[in-house]
Amino acid sequence: MQQQDTLTAQQPRELKELLELATEGARRGAEILRTHFRQVTMSHADVKGVSDYVSLVDRDSETAIRDFLIRELPGSVFLGEEMGQANHGGEYRWIVDPLDGTTNYLQGFPVFAVSVGLEKAVADHRWGDIVVGAVIHPLTEEIWTAVRGQGAWKDGRPIHVGHKDKLAQAMLGTGFPYRAKDLFRIYLDSLEAFSLRCSGIRRPGAAALDLCWTADGTFDGFWEHNLSPWDIAAGSLIIEEAGGIFTDFHGERNFFDSGNVVGANPPLHPQMLEIIQDAFGRAPA
Repeated sequence: MQQQDTLTAQQPRELKELLELATEGARRGAEILRTHFRQVTMSHADVKGVSDYVSLVDRDSETAIRDFLIRELPGSVFLGEEMGQANHGGEYRWIVDPLDGTTNYLQGFPVFAVSVGLEKAVADHRWGDIVVGAVIHPLTEEIWTAVRGQGAWKDGRPIHVGHKDKLAQAMLGTGFPYRAKDLFRIYLDSLEAFSLRCSGIRRPGAAALDLCWTADGTFDGFWEHNLSPWDIAAGSLIIEEAGGIFTDFHGERNFFDSGNVVGANPPLHPQMLEIIQDAFGRAPA
């Protein structure tokens, strides 16, 4: 694997091996998605909720990833979008989105991803930080990876968040809160404020890729409401290891609980946070 060549002798062997597992798991899911792209459509999907779909491809991808990771790291816990959590206890928990951007995938829109993050338990059986992460774009085979304390890479090359320091120059990524309609008014307030102050906004529809594009400087920042842990587990680490800041809307690291996230380089993050918090303040109760 190309990624392996970038890891230095100083990197803890355990983390190197865990990153290799995360990367291979993501590749196995990506192969399934690539094989069936534009063959599986909306007519083959079940509706989980408003604007929320699942297909056999989601499930097959998750099964392939889960079987591989649990076999290779016995005793680990697995949390996936489609089948929930398997196993309990253990030192590590895989957090996996087997198909981020399901609606895009079923529509034939070529923006979707597989995301694999690994969380390490801390004292008192509480879960702690994500320690390795891998996100792959199945169609282009681009892969973003990170190891906590060691850096982030795209296709084996180190990446860093963008260097812009003014919102007026910045292109931002976002996502619509389709699954939480009560948040839409707040979201529209923030969207209006950002639209008036930045150079452009894009909404591709796959949060895991949006976070990676923020990490490698394609986007200068990203915000979204109501995401799930599997949407952001790997991407949050990749942004942080690329030199960015990733928080919830209060500027804290409780994003797995709230699902509300903002990520950007150090100069832009506080500017984005101010706009988001102002939108919360102007939103109706």
